[in-house]
Amino acid sequence: MYNASIALAVDVPGQVLLPVRCPAKQQAARCTAAIRRLIAIGLTLVITVDFVPQTLAQDSQSALPFAGTDVITVLDGSTETTRHVSGRIEDITGEALTLRRGGRGTLEVFRVTDIVELRFSRSADFEEGLNRLQQGQTRRALEYLDRALKSESRPWAWNELQAIAAKAAVRAGERVEAVNRIDLIFAEDRRTRHVSSLPLVWDARLPPQERLPENPAGLDSDSLVQQLAAASAVLHNVAHRGRASAVLERLRRRSGLRRISELAETQLWRLHLLEQPDTPSPVLNVWSDRVQHLPVAARSGPQYVVGRCLLQKYDHDRASLAFLWMPLMTPDDRALAARSLAEGIQCLKVSGRQGEAARLTTELERRFHGTSAARNAVGEVDDPE
Repeated sequence: MYNASIALAVDVPGQVLLPVRCPAKQQAARCTAAIRRLIAIGLTLVITVDFVPQTLAQDSQSALPFAGTDVITVLDGSTETTRHVSGRIEDITGEALTLRRGGRGTLEVFRVTDIVELRFSRSADFEEGLNRLQQGQTRRALEYLDRALKSESRPWAWNELQAIAAKAAVRAGERVEAVNRIDLIFAEDRRTRHVSSLPLVWDARLPPQERLPENPAGLDSDSLVQQLAAASAVLHNVAHRGRASAVLERLRRRSGLRRISELAETQLWRLHLLEQPDTPSPVLNVWSDRVQHLPVAARSGPQYVVGRCLLQKYDHDRASLAFLWMPLMTPDDRALAARSLAEGIQCLKVSGRQGEAARLTTELERRFHGTSAARNAVGEVDDPE
């Protein structure tokens, strides 16, 4: 969950900054509206992502008062106004945050999806890890975050810190490490929202080094997280597809865990693309509606699958919206986000929006340099044909 700012740079000097910091439903609606506006009036998309996670967002003047004065900013969805609540965070589990008001005050429980900012004291190693991550030094960031993990005594903060480290690992291309870190969180909190950050495989056409490696043995793991990750990685393989599908179906129906079930369900959508690549899905409208109600952190992969299904119907306008979601909202997996942006660019070209496609191609090369999608884009630009 990142504190992302979307900068839509117009063709005349100046920028409009649209901070995305609201619960999933409002955030999804606003972002979709922004993308529609982008395509409709020809704005250039410039995406800047603040690598400090939203749950740790803090004023630039840094440290909170000593002795654990935590502050949460809560959004009222009906009025879209915010209020600051201070106290001591007692726990963050599943979808709930428990805050104690005052020294021995009453406990209050808040839904995590209603919290737009969370501030709490953290160690020097924690701070330095976040700074390194913001600078793009993912490996160095992980070194500091791991040091901070060793000294973090608050279980909920340890989970939040481990989740940040998992995202840093994805950015470093260490997807197996990221899965293992999220599995550690899952062992402490089986309803953790951080399951949504698993770097699952959503398109096996990506080069092997840009996706989670195949691990059929993981299908028999005792861990539901490992089963889900393994199933996503081998689903495209005909030799393992039957077992992988059965695992996903079981996780969807019987896990009893919302986040696990959602991801298993949407992974199963990939079967249509794998088995009927030339036939539009008869339930695509159901999937399109379903994806709108997923948490933002869990939406990118399913949205990408919906985009590919829309291409089967030659609905390039709606497909472009679907493909632009991931690079705009949750570009943690750079390779997949780059591929999604490249697909969106191709849709714009087919729709006759050559100017927008060209500008987004420049953005693809700049933001996702080194990915296969960016290299292919350069090849297309350099090709005289």
